[in-house]
Amino acid sequence: MKTFEILKHLQADAIVLFMKVHNFHWNVKGTDFFNVHKATEEIYEEFADMFDDLAERIAQLGRHPLVTLSEALKLTRVKEETKTSFHSKDIFKEILGDYKHLEKEFKELSNTAEKEGDKVTVTYADDQLAKLQKSIWMLEAHLA
Repeated sequence: MKTFEILKHLQADAIVLFMKVHNFHWNVKGTDFFNVHKATEEIYEEFADMFDDLAERIAQLGRHPLVTLSEALKLTRVKEETKTSFHSKDIFKEILGDYKHLEKEFKELSNTAEKEGDKVTVTYADDQLAKLQKSIWMLEAHLA
């Protein structure tokens, strides 16, 4: 797979995760509602930035980013969430799994971009990896 193709898959994943985390944000239940509501807002804002950054990088490489939800749903490797009631522990377990998926994908992006001599994409992928690894560590500590 080429760099721009991995970028498109990641853009699709980020778009789906943006909606998925909104679902968690709107539909969390329990005594920790306020904390989880705030935490999920921060997370979906990160996914909004991510899918925008990915789209811009795709455009910088002379390709066309995804512009429809149907395109995103065809390319995503993330499972949508259709339930509408959640407890915080379940939410954070699901997000942790999604972060681990993204970690794997950004490693692949970094390696592929390096082979293609695309230092800018390597730097972007490695920056995302650093953020994801910190988030994974924090969620694992929270769920322990």
